[in-house]
Amino acid sequence: MPLVNVNDQAMAMGPESGQAGAGQTGPRRHFKHIGELADESKAKVVIVYRTVPDEPNNCLVVGTKFLPDLYHNALMKAVESDVGQDAKELGEFLGRQQFPDGTNMLAILHNDNYIKKFATKEIVVTFGPTTDGRIALNKLNDQIAKDTGVKVSELAVKDETTSTAEATSTKKADAKKTTAKK
Repeated sequence: MPLVNVNDQAMAMGPESGQAGAGQTGPRRHFKHIGELADESKAKVVIVYRTVPDEPNNCLVVGTKFLPDLYHNALMKAVESDVGQDAKELGEFLGRQQFPDGTNMLAILHNDNYIKKFATKEIVVTFGPTTDGRIALNKLNDQIAKDTGVKVSELAVKDETTSTAEATSTKKADAKKTTAKK
């Protein structure tokens, strides 16, 4: 079973889902990409990227309490969606989503400085209400790397656009050299 967050508040998703709130009758929901700061504030965060390229001990998160309600609600709906939950890294999914005002989620979160870099050891992934349902993000990354047979530094999302552009430039340069030799 993947490590996920437990939300004891059922989300009203349909007629069979039970009531929302403390007296809810529906099943508990489990969510990935949710955590909190490891400090005494325990501020809630959404984990956008578990690692950063060339910085495997850092991650990118959004502090949800700083978002305007419109953005907060849309972001949480995206996190809780089936596609959001299936995403290996939430940031890849958010890059394809829009806020209700039509703006790109990832772009707005980045451009408006809502995304913050933290050391992975400073983030606790919450996937249950007890201490058994919590793990430091650096430990989770270690476990994922071990399970997939890679190094933690290899977990970061790679920028395919840069490598594609470099490959295209190299092919064009090689074609020019070949043409020049003829």
